[in-house]
Amino acid sequence: MKKEQVTRTFRLADSVLKQKADEFIALIDRDITEFTDRGYNTAKKTELTTARNTVDSFPSDEQLEAIKINLTEQKEVARKALEKSMRSIFNMAENVFGQHSAKYKEFGDALISQQSDAEIVRVAKIMSLTAEKYLTELADEGLTPEKLTTLVTQRDALDVAIDKQAQGISDRDVSAEGRVEALNKLYQLLTKYAGIGQDIFYETNEAKYNDYIIYDTPSGLQEVPPVTPV
Repeated sequence: MKKEQVTRTFRLADSVLKQKADEFIALIDRDITEFTDRGYNTAKKTELTTARNTVDSFPSDEQLEAIKINLTEQKEVARKALEKSMRSIFNMAENVFGQHSAKYKEFGDALISQQSDAEIVRVAKIMSLTAEKYLTELADEGLTPEKLTTLVTQRDALDVAIDKQAQGISDRDVSAEGRVEALNKLYQLLTKYAGIGQDIFYETNEAKYNDYIIYDTPSGLQEVPPVTPV
């Protein structure tokens, strides 16, 4: 069964939620006498600070996206280098054997720009074996053992880059999901202590009561609806 996607249970910006956590830890320390009476203790403070620190330990969405983009760029560079070498060898084979010959077709599908990353790696493997087979015939076109070695190296580099990109995307998805779960946990704890704080100071201390209000808006501030002109 496909796992249900984890989504945020709040509207606060992540940075605002983290700031609220810092504020609440300090507020509860200030009002520790009242909160101790409501069961708050060292273990619960540790739970709250750990939830805040866990959120801090995850890279941001921007960082995760930057890592993915970097891996994709590395893969594209590796692919372009391999394509260039493959086109040259296809051209050599065409000049010697002719584009419609059986020997030319042994080098694989020449439409490499239209192929997927995995397919071009497969064709490059075919090409390296075939080019080695016809190395003597293609020598006059400039094919050398060194160029074959370069082809194999570039093919392997793309193969590795494809795997790294796929792993990077997977790591990003796992990390992003874990981060959302950690944020949801922190928000759940903050709303719990916000409710306790409001209950403690209801009708006894308006300023402290207001300290424990959380506005679930991106900015963390109360949204004032626009006034409709009369």
